[in-house]
Amino acid sequence: MPLLSRLIAAVLLSLMAVTGAVAQTTDQDARVATPTSFLESCADKIESRGRLRFCGEYFREKLGTQADALLYLRDRITGLRASHEASAAEKYQSFLSAIYIVGFLTICSMVLVASDRRIGGTAKWASLASSAALFVMIVVVAIGWLGKYRAEYAAQIELGMLRDRIETEAAQAISTGREITPELVQGWTIELSQIGRRFAENYAEGSVLPDIERFGGN
Repeated sequence: MPLLSRLIAAVLLSLMAVTGAVAQTTDQDARVATPTSFLESCADKIESRGRLRFCGEYFREKLGTQADALLYLRDRITGLRASHEASAAEKYQSFLSAIYIVGFLTICSMVLVASDRRIGGTAKWASLASSAALFVMIVVVAIGWLGKYRAEYAAQIELGMLRDRIETEAAQAISTGREITPELVQGWTIELSQIGRRFAENYAEGSVLPDIERFGGN
């Protein structure tokens, strides 16, 4: 009887092991079987963008829970890049406005004051000095906007390159059967932090005037 019990127990354990292995294999096959490539899973995104672009569905299908950290970083980078892009356009428009509009009006006022014969002596020189000071201030502000634009644009480019590298390395890991390791995610996170640090330094050096509100939403 003990021998029979041992045989039954051994058979049950074997069945449980085989069932678990089959279930694991089935889950893995179901996760990577479809879609077979990002061209299929990301067809809508590729068509709307007019170029080859990965989508979150592809990584979720291929990586399962391993894709969580990757998708978080990817979404964060996408949001930051869009913010930098909008801010860069805003700073560039401000720079053009300062140069072409306000600067033009300032120069016109200086010419009018200099050519007005009714203003003479100290009053004329005081008016000219005020106009010149206003022009210099506008130039300083414009240069600051240009420096901030360059910082925003550089961060936008760096973030786009980092996102492309994350997608490429993740796709390569999928194609070779590897996993997204914590070390890989940590490397991406460190690089993202370095981009943010460089942007803060470049933005601060771009102008003598502080702009604290720019960092409030990030």
